[in-house]
Amino acid sequence: MRRKLGIRSLVALMAVFALVAAACGDEGGGGGDGGGEEGVIRFTFAPDPVWDFLKDSGIREEMEAESGIRIIEQSTWDEFGIYAGGHADVVSIGSFEVPLLEEETGRPATVFGKYNIDRSILVVPADSDAQTLEDLAGGKIAVWDAVSSTVIWGVLANELYGLDFRVGGGDFELVVTDLGNTGPLAADHEVDGALVLPDFNVPVLLNEEVRVLYDGRTAADLYAEVAGAPGHEGPMINIFMAPTDWYDQHPEEVEFFLALWQRGIEEWQANQDTIIESYPQHFAVETPDEIQFMKDYLAAHDWFVGSVYLDDAWVETESKIFQMLSDAGLSESAEVPRFDVVEAPS
Repeated sequence: MRRKLGIRSLVALMAVFALVAAACGDEGGGGGDGGGEEGVIRFTFAPDPVWDFLKDSGIREEMEAESGIRIIEQSTWDEFGIYAGGHADVVSIGSFEVPLLEEETGRPATVFGKYNIDRSILVVPADSDAQTLEDLAGGKIAVWDAVSSTVIWGVLANELYGLDFRVGGGDFELVVTDLGNTGPLAADHEVDGALVLPDFNVPVLLNEEVRVLYDGRTAADLYAEVAGAPGHEGPMINIFMAPTDWYDQHPEEVEFFLALWQRGIEEWQANQDTIIESYPQHFAVETPDEIQFMKDYLAAHDWFVGSVYLDDAWVETESKIFQMLSDAGLSESAEVPRFDVVEAPS
């Protein structure tokens, strides 16, 4: 059954499929047939600082040589389309986006790892009296698309206040703009509030031109509260998933993939400031003041997980979002995708 606007647009998705097919050719194989080459993982992911660190430090090459498994990467902002076109075995998307990707590709999928927690925050002009999302009902709120974090805030609006938060209707007028322009619109009083990703809105945060509601808490912090699981890492804006048939036939590749990314998390925890300094472009910062702001912000609000490995308690809490999406009218199904817990090495 087709899901409602608020997750993905079928028309836009099919356009992506066509572009991917044109760019990559109709070569078939992998992705959805479970018959990928042994010892090879085709992975598509948005540009990422930890991944670059693993490559530039030689860690990835060393671990590939030791395992005999190699990763063929496609770093792109169109990872959804690359996977949907059958050109990747593993993809990273939001946990709440998995059912729709399964539906549109016709490929059952398995979620087997986690990586980035949703980091979106709600801001208002610095002189606004608003304290919560409820105070902004009927007003204009800038968002960067109709999906991703907007959907999570749609869940929060319904769970916390019984309000309808979506593009094209509901109890708010959502204004879609560029990712880096949501905060400036609020700072300039062109909207009453804005969803922002901190790394794409550093100047207005650094200069205190906007004020973060909920005492700086992120969508993930608020979700943990409504889900009754304080400290939960999620909702995930980046999980690791693969077609179920490929996943079931490649346990060694899955084990290696998780071990490599867990090493990446450990390097991030040990070298956070160095990674920010080395790859400022991944955090949309340039000046020394902006770089320092991002260091300080991530020290307080780290959106990288503590472990890429799933556990049963995490799966139970993360899975609650699917019923919440249905309750908010943002999905016609509350069905939970397959999560598989791979035991972390002792």
